[in-house]
Amino acid sequence: MAPQVERQRIPEPAAQADILREQLEYLIAHAEGNAQCGCSACQRYVRVRSALLEVFAEPPGDNVQEISPHFAKAA
Repeated sequence: MAPQVERQRIPEPAAQADILREQLEYLIAHAEGNAQCGCSACQRYVRVRSALLEVFAEPPGDNVQEISPHFAKAA
């Protein structure tokens, strides 16, 4: 009779959204607690914050297209 070998248990991977939330919470807590000390975690916080808030930035004037029709102006 062959010896019984216990199978190694491998945990299921965490959901990507959960990992992102956990990392973001860590970076926020670190940045608030250390008042931007300049370490690698603070630098990551600045990059992540910039990327997440990018959608709220004003669009550059060169890229804005006029969508209203051009009307002839009365003289």
